[in-house]
Amino acid sequence: MPRSTPALVNPALLKWARDRAGLKLETAAERAHVHPTTLEEWESGHEVPTIAQARELGEVYKRPLAIFFLPEPPRDFDPQREFRRLPGVTLENESPELRNALRAALYQRQAALEIYEQLGERPPQLSATANPDENPEEVGDRIRALLNINWQTQLDWPSANAALNGWRSAIEALGVLVFQISDVSLSEMRGTSIPRSPLPVILVNGSDAPHGRIFTMLHEFAHILLTNGGHVTGSMASRPKPEDQLLERISNRFASAALLPRDDFLREVAQYQDVIAGDDDSLRRLANRVKASPEAILRRLVSLHRTTGSLYRIKRNRWQNQTWYASGGTGGGPPIEVRVIASRGRPFVSLVLDAYKRGIVSSADLPDYLGIQLKYIDRVARQLTPGPDAAA
Repeated sequence: MPRSTPALVNPALLKWARDRAGLKLETAAERAHVHPTTLEEWESGHEVPTIAQARELGEVYKRPLAIFFLPEPPRDFDPQREFRRLPGVTLENESPELRNALRAALYQRQAALEIYEQLGERPPQLSATANPDENPEEVGDRIRALLNINWQTQLDWPSANAALNGWRSAIEALGVLVFQISDVSLSEMRGTSIPRSPLPVILVNGSDAPHGRIFTMLHEFAHILLTNGGHVTGSMASRPKPEDQLLERISNRFASAALLPRDDFLREVAQYQDVIAGDDDSLRRLANRVKASPEAILRRLVSLHRTTGSLYRIKRNRWQNQTWYASGGTGGGPPIEVRVIASRGRPFVSLVLDAYKRGIVSSADLPDYLGIQLKYIDRVARQLTPGPDAAA
């Protein structure tokens, strides 16, 4: 198709997509490499873009080209609950990058559900539940049993990335899609979830350190269990309700008990007595041992009445700008096949590639699902061979 072929788009969809992306007209025009007046003419219907120009807008708004030809805007995802931020960061209007990430997560979940339907298979179903009034220690033990991760396995993981992949694989094995994003500020979001069944989604910020991402996954997994039990938090668009804040605190308690089970954890702490006093070196060594952040360790000690809340708050405030709040990645980054699997997860990528080989997913849809060109597919397929530190 010639690049100059006019795209007979619905002008209202152009404006809707820009509004949903949270972009002003001037900003969108700059990113699409057109004059603002030109974009305004397209949105008013007085002029039409070419196919190439409409595709460029789709890339700017993170939407497939076909959406501009719909008769009316589709129903967009209304996030069901608040996302996790760093301590002290207040609620603000979400950035275009976060909106795109939430929308992409919903799109990928829906794609997976449709693929399962076309394969004639039922998606995995996570039926386990949790209730707010349960003992956190009991829920933590139940989470570890569900994930089939014992304490010795946790200690034996050779690195934080191996631990991250171990927890992630265990959660994904229960029918949860775990996606990572890379272009949203860590101060805006550490993680969130789409707790719909089947195929609930956990979204984590890849800019966070591995220890931080582990806790976020367990926190969001706890939210999914609470949702399965009928305890759903309110929309992010509204002011958080007291019960929403309670469920956040409870999810933290459940995640903490799962990550650092009481008896096993305290036996380790006994070998690092200076941890109780907040000694940084001891905390760091224990963190490397148990594959949890110093913050999570101190918070758990507070909950077990082994140290004070004031010490935890002092240390937390000091740590916010230090290395375990960021992944510390350097320029260049991993190859594209590693990034794809790290972003979308092995189950989702494997499902899409299997459907592609069986003729259910077309070569036109494959780049939309995986975010890469067809020429990289063989590299991604080879990368799916499991490895302890791959695709973190």
